[in-house]
Amino acid sequence: MRFMEISTWIRGARLKTLPLAIAPVVIGAALSWRGVFLYSQGGDIWHEPCPFFGGQHDLSELKFGSLVGECQRSAGWFILVAVLCGCVALFLQVAANFANDYSDGIRGTDEGRAVDSARSFAKTPSAESTSTPETLPASQPQHGPARLVASGVSPKKVLAAAGINALIACLCGLAVVALTGYWWFILVGIACLVAGWCYVGGKHPYGYHYLGEIFVFIFFGLVAACGTMFALAGTISTEGMLGGANVGLIAAAVLCVNNLRDVETDRTHGKHTWMTALGRRNGTVFAIALLSVAVLLLAAYILLLSTPAMPTIAILAVTCAMCAAAAVAIARKKYGEALPLCTFSSLALAATYVCCVVFA
Repeated sequence: MRFMEISTWIRGARLKTLPLAIAPVVIGAALSWRGVFLYSQGGDIWHEPCPFFGGQHDLSELKFGSLVGECQRSAGWFILVAVLCGCVALFLQVAANFANDYSDGIRGTDEGRAVDSARSFAKTPSAESTSTPETLPASQPQHGPARLVASGVSPKKVLAAAGINALIACLCGLAVVALTGYWWFILVGIACLVAGWCYVGGKHPYGYHYLGEIFVFIFFGLVAACGTMFALAGTISTEGMLGGANVGLIAAAVLCVNNLRDVETDRTHGKHTWMTALGRRNGTVFAIALLSVAVLLLAAYILLLSTPAMPTIAILAVTCAMCAAAAVAIARKKYGEALPLCTFSSLALAATYVCCVVFA
């Protein structure tokens, strides 16, 4: 029973979506590294090493002969802030997943999820059964997994899980604020919390009015990548904006796949998404187009580099292959296969940016 309870909450956290939280942070940190350090260790015989928690040196107070080994941040400080930014993104993502489960559950939007799950379980062949199990035709779209509230878990417990994860994210965010001195990051954090809750929560959820894809692109792409970059480097470069947009397109594609899978139930419950407006056929084309544009942007960025290294080209090929496999799965309505391919392709995309920095 204890194992079943733990597995239930793990399912509610939707682990397959978590790479979308990590990927933009990795991109922002990777693109910050070169701009932050002239020498990653910091310090030489004329220049005192940068403090671990001290943030920036006052570069106007240079000692005699201290032009060599000058650094703005210490390596330990950089790693700590980057990890904290990753924790903020990760726990906010989990909090949003539980909050969405709670809000959709009490609205009744997920009612079909529990029924579909029960039917699938009933059709699963047992060890004693000799009959051939029923299989869905290839043209039949797959339904999503049963959600917690729709499966009978107390809505108050799901809401409490969302609150606990949001609190952990806030504590990590406050640590970032303390280490960087950028107190206005608190406003960014509040905006992220409000966006996570109001996606399907509240009286007028924007996820029910065609705005979900736009907010996912902004917060899972631009805000996460550029916010990490500013926290670490104190600036946002064109590369950072491109990287944020790149991973934001994949995040939007993931939401489109989710909404394609649930397009019939969303229409029934008055949830208006781009997929309910476009229809399954046009929505499929649009989701594949988002993945294609993400890959093309990444390839264009690499081509702009003077001499792309072989590891960079290799990881680019892996990213392209994963996005292509996801596109095929979407076209075949195999959304259960497409979702992990899309989310993990965001990590492959982030790894490509890391290679661009390391092997530049």
